[in-house]
Amino acid sequence: MKVEVWTDIMCPYCHIGKIHYEKALKQFAHADEVELVIKAFQLNPDLPGSGNGIPVTEYLTRMTGSSESSIRKMFSNMEQLAKNAGIKSRLPEAVAANTLDAHRLIKLAAEKGEASEVMHKLTQAYFEDAQDYSDIGFLVKTGILCGLNETEIREMLHGERFKKEVRNDVGEANALGIDTVPTFLFDRRQAIIGIEPVEVFLEVLNKTYEIWKNKAETSRQMDVKRGKSCNAHGVCKL
Repeated sequence: MKVEVWTDIMCPYCHIGKIHYEKALKQFAHADEVELVIKAFQLNPDLPGSGNGIPVTEYLTRMTGSSESSIRKMFSNMEQLAKNAGIKSRLPEAVAANTLDAHRLIKLAAEKGEASEVMHKLTQAYFEDAQDYSDIGFLVKTGILCGLNETEIREMLHGERFKKEVRNDVGEANALGIDTVPTFLFDRRQAIIGIEPVEVFLEVLNKTYEIWKNKAETSRQMDVKRGKSCNAHGVCKL
């Protein structure tokens, strides 16, 4: 059974949402029959990359026009969500940067079966460690830690490889009407847009699996559950 997730590194809900999904998967009786496919989405492809990211507070103020108190409220909400998920949040210190190279690294990792681990380390770097995930040295180090070949990583980052694939993922999202992340599609029958509790992810996994395993005919109208997410303008709901 295929689970697809459109996600971006600079989306804090994507980091937490994937953690909730993985906790649900550990409780799911048929986890060995599930394939997770990570699809790229860029909340702001115009951001600077190559280690030249900007402070996320500055970025959010500029993009949303929100007051400092509103942004502090968002940070506080995120901190509570992180605590509930068993992780820390350093979002007030985080850096907003171009995510293209990070997505390309995930594509390379997918060829080795390590896309999920690389994705986790990149979103963790943003949300928990306040690191600039666009820095080439950081991307190389992350890839090596996940078992990728250093020469292959460097050649990819300094070339054009996987740029088309990232664009294709974004184009597919647009064609499907996906404009917020994270968006999880379960066998393209059920969807979770944004973050939901672990229990909801488990419920959707069980429901989709029963339909998929029994090859049951259902309405192609997708059952959608919506939680907090980040939109195509890079703005995250409070």
